Amino acid sequence: MPEKKEAEIQIERLVLKAGAMDAKVAQRLAEQVVAQLERAPIAGDLAQRAELVRLQVRPKAGASPDQISEQILQELMRELRRS
Repeated sequence: MPEKKEAEIQIERLVLKAGAMDAKVAQRLAEQVVAQLERAPIAGDLAQRAELVRLQVRPKAGASPDQISEQILQELMRELRRS
């Protein structure tokens, strides 16, 4: 079975706008997004280069920061595969 190649990703800047979210909750959310990106198994099928990726994620009412950060990660991976 062929070995699965992992992509190398470099993120220079990550901006998270959390709307009316409490500042401490927004900070926790940003930290969770970064932690999930660090742990994510990034497949080798991503685009070679994406200069700028913009996402708009609308979490479900009552979603926890964990659920929102997972949703952000999933949408980011989808967008990178389209690039």
